[in-house]
Parts: sequence; C-alpha cells; structure tokens
Amino acid sequence: MNTVEKKKLHDLKISGSGTSGGGQFDEVKISGSGKIAGDVDCREMKISGSGTVAGDVKAGVIKTSGSSAIEGDTKAETITTSGSSKYNGSVMAAEMNISGSSKVARDLIIEKFKVSGSCKVGGKIQGGTVKASGALKVEQDCEVETFSSSGSVHIDGLLNADNVQIEINHESFIKEIGGETISVTHHNSNRLFKQVVNFFLQKEDILSSELIEGDEVQLENTKAKLVRGKNVVIKENCDIDTIEYSGTVDVHKDSRIGKKVKI
Repeated sequence: MNTVEKKKLHDLKISGSGTSGGGQFDEVKISGSGKIAGDVDCREMKISGSGTVAGDVKAGVIKTSGSSAIEGDTKAETITTSGSSKYNGSVMAAEMNISGSSKVARDLIIEKFKVSGSCKVGGKIQGGTVKASGALKVEQDCEVETFSSSGSVHIDGLLNADNVQIEINHESFIKEIGGETISVTHHNSNRLFKQVVNFFLQKEDILSSELIEGDEVQLENTKAKLVRGKNVVIKENCDIDTIEYSGTVDVHKDSRIGKKVKI
C-alpha cells in the first residue's frame, strides 16, 4: 500500500463534530462525531467517538471503540472493534477481533477472525481461522481452514472447513456443513438455568442442519436431515433422518435415527 513509502505524511485529528476530506495520512484519529468525506489511506486509524468515512479505507491498523461506519471497502492488517461498527462494503484483513457489535454488509476475507461480541456478515466469509464465542450470522457461505464456535451461529449457506468444532450454547442453524473432522458438542454448565430460560423463550440448545458431511463426524444436540461420513458417532439428544456411512456408526440410545445406510 502507499503508506509504506518513505515520504512524510501528516496526521488527521478530528475532535468534536468536524469534517475533513480524504487523502493519505500517517495517523487518523476521530474522538468526536467526525466525518471524512472521501477515501483514506493511512498507517493507523482510531475512532473513539461517532466517526464516519464516506469512502474506502486502506490502513495498517484500525481500532474502533465508539460508533463507527465505513461506507466503502476496507483493507487493513489488523482491525479491532470494541464498540459498534458498520462496514458497508467488503472487508479484507489479516486479523479482525470483535468484542462489540459489528456488521459487514458484503464479503469478509480474513486470515484470523475472532468474535466475542456479535457480528453479521451480509456476504461470504473466506479465509483461515474463525473463532466465535459470541453471536455470528453469515448470510452466504463460510469457507475457511478452521472453524470453532461456542456461542450462537447462523449460516444460511455452506460451512466448509477442514476442522469444524461447534459447542452448542444457544439455538443455532447451519444449512450445510462439510469438512474432514466435524465435532458438535453441548456445553452443560448451568443446565437447569438454561432449561428455564429456553422454556420461556421456546428455544433449545440445538444445532439444525440440512446436510452434515465429513470423514470423522461426532454429533450431540443436533437435528439434521442427512449425515454422511466415513466414521459417524451420534451422541445424546440428536434427531437424524438418515445416516450414510462407509466405515463405522455408533448411535446413543437417547437419539432418534430414521435410517442407517452403509455405502
């Protein structure tokens, strides 16, 4: 990016309700309700107020702790969000950490993605590692190397990863899951409390899916139309219409299976 050039760049600081044009900067800092009316190319961007960029952003580091919005596409090495952030274009980053609430309107291309708050992605996720302990919603596909979740996950398309580890704490939905190793387990702490809450909310700690397909598949608290794998282990509280397996299958007595087919 242009920011690695040797020429000296000046800083842009907005405190209060100021407005500035875009451009190339060293550090961009918004601590009020500032607006940048154009594209920004900078080494570091910090937003601790209510900041808006009405264009694309290229940055080494982006840190937001207030309410921020980037109207265009975003490219950065590292993005850290602890407030409320909106990315109304696509996002491409080496690392993104969300402990607040974020929305990416289009695609997210990422090497390391960590969500301990909530995030909604309007397009697809592509990349390396996804680790979600909060709430993650993806409206298209999620294709990564490793996917792990211990919160609430909702994926309207295909989740494809070499290694999928999902710990069920809330009602979740993934239309299709594909991978080499797939493990779905249920977190049992505060079981009585969760049962009371789920009763009043009319929800269950269940992962629902149309298709789950992998080499090694182990499921708990899962409802699925079709499970296909080499070696399949069905533990407690599962409701599976059909299991297709080529190696071994092991089904817990407390789970319901429609039919098992050796392929």
